[in-house]
Amino acid sequence: MRVEEELERKRAELVSEMQTLALRIETIKEQVSAIDQVIAIYDPAHAPKDAAPVKPKRIRNSASVPVELNRINKTEAILEVLREAGGPLSTADCTKHIAERHGVSADDPGMPRFVTHVSAALSALLKRNRVRQAGTIDGHKHLWEIAT
Repeated sequence: MRVEEELERKRAELVSEMQTLALRIETIKEQVSAIDQVIAIYDPAHAPKDAAPVKPKRIRNSASVPVELNRINKTEAILEVLREAGGPLSTADCTKHIAERHGVSADDPGMPRFVTHVSAALSALLKRNRVRQAGTIDGHKHLWEIAT
């Protein structure tokens, strides 16, 4: 028998064994699941020990950015607010000033999403050396100013 024929035979044997094992694993998983369901009847707090931890789903703010703020050039608005601020501003303060200039209330449901947009725009401006971080508030919130 030639080498390639022997290798093909061995490969087919291994693939067949893999399929058999995969089927066996699926059968065992179904049996374990059935046992877990029965245990849960007697103990509602039962959680399978080998189950992967379930990550809590993040609840997203489904409100969209206010129309007045969606149409503006965010880069231009940020730079204008920072120029006129007279000192470094946090992302939230920068967002608040932009919203006020465009007649949007600070408690608008879409403001949290707009803060995210402003934060992303500030990061992009930082990469282009147009703004810089001028410290932090509470060790977490960045203060921004125009880069000179």
